[in-house]
Amino acid sequence: AEPVKNVEAKLRPEQELFFLMSLGSVYESSGKDEIAIGRYMEAINTIVLEYNHPDQAFPYCGLGSVFYHVDEPAWALRCFLKAREIRELRLGGDTVDTATVYNNLGCCMYMLERNQEAKAYFELAQAIMDAELGQHHERTLTTQRNLLKADRTFLDVKPEYR
Repeated sequence: AEPVKNVEAKLRPEQELFFLMSLGSVYESSGKDEIAIGRYMEAINTIVLEYNHPDQAFPYCGLGSVFYHVDEPAWALRCFLKAREIRELRLGGDTVDTATVYNNLGCCMYMLERNQEAKAYFELAQAIMDAELGQHHERTLTTQRNLLKADRTFLDVKPEYR
């Protein structure tokens, strides 16, 4: 019998990405935002997926989420715009994954008081979610609530008269 050679088991890039995203998510949910950002950046800088792989958007979504929750909506917006670019190119604009990014962009725009843009992204996300998941799905209901919130803000803007 031959001795077993020490063979280092390698994960596929998608598995490595999943691992880093999971770590980032755990750190983010426990309030360790700097470590979470580090894991998401590590995923961007070290995981090499095929050039047209749609999962390349995940680390940007993770970064956007952290920046949004630490009240940095302008940075979150930049991350979600990159995720949108990747998702639209690789999956198209009418998928649930892309609609999720549209909803997140709407949230960033809302926080930045860019109300018309927020409303447009919420409308787009809601229409896709409704068509793909149905009107009673939790994700559809979330986009619908965001759209109603944006509508109220949009309607609350009143001109001032002398």
